[in-house]
Formats: sequence, C-alpha cells, structure tokens
Amino acid sequence: MPRQHSRELVNTATGEVHELWEPEKESGPRRSYNLGGRHGQFSLDRVSAMLHRDSGITGDAFRVFWFCAIETYQDGGATAKEASEHLGLTPQATRRIAKQLAENKIFLVADVIGRTIKYKASPHIVSSLSGAEQSEEAAAYHLPTLPGRRTGAKRKA
Repeated sequence: MPRQHSRELVNTATGEVHELWEPEKESGPRRSYNLGGRHGQFSLDRVSAMLHRDSGITGDAFRVFWFCAIETYQDGGATAKEASEHLGLTPQATRRIAKQLAENKIFLVADVIGRTIKYKASPHIVSSLSGAEQSEEAAAYHLPTLPGRRTGAKRKA
C-alpha cells in the first residue's frame, strides 16, 4: 500500500478544517465522481421504510414519488397530469396517489393554480440542497408518515 500524507485545508467561509489525503506519487489525473447532471441525496432510512411491504406504498406510488422528487429539483415540482403522462398511468390514479402521498406529508403542495396542484417531495426524504439549506427547509415541514403505518387515531373505514 502506498504511503500517504495529509494536508489540512481550511474552509475560509466557515472556518472548518478538512483533511485531504493524497498519495505521494500521483498515478494520473484525479477522477471525477460526478454522476452526470444534477445530483442530490436521500434518506436511506425513509426510502427503505417506503419500500417495506407494510408501508402502504405501492410500486406505482413509489414511481410517482420519484418522478415528482426529480422534478422538484428540475422544475420546482410536478402535477399529477405530468406524472401520469411520463409514467404511463391514468390521470385519475396518479391524482389519487399524489393526494395520498400529500396527506402523509411525503409530498408537499408546491403551488395551486385553479384546480391544478403542483407537488414537490418532502425535504425530509430527498434533497439536492446544501446541508444548511436542507435543514432550514425541513424545519418548516412536519415529518412524513407512511399510509400503512398511521399513528394516532385510526381512520374509520
């Protein structure tokens, strides 16, 4: 294993010290790990909970969620009509799914124009903001719940 040495870097904006490890002899140009296009992060725990069989979230609902999550950072969100056209689902089913996700705070209402609702993903689940910006945005919203795991009073059937 090649010997490595460290060099401290200081973020002048925050004063944080970051340590950078570099090999003594460079074996070539540094590789970029850019994933291509805009990228973001998501909560592994919350997405895993959404995938669980008892979550109450179907495969189509999961697809609608990810479409709107991506559109949140491309265009500020998406309507159920846009999601239905992109995913090949019926507009009625997509509206029902989006409404259920919004009731559980998985979706947030980004905009309402007449009867058209634009949804965006909860910042508690997915974000492409910096840590500080995401923390500020998440603080403004309640934590999401899962349809199959309701807490509090039970709904009447």
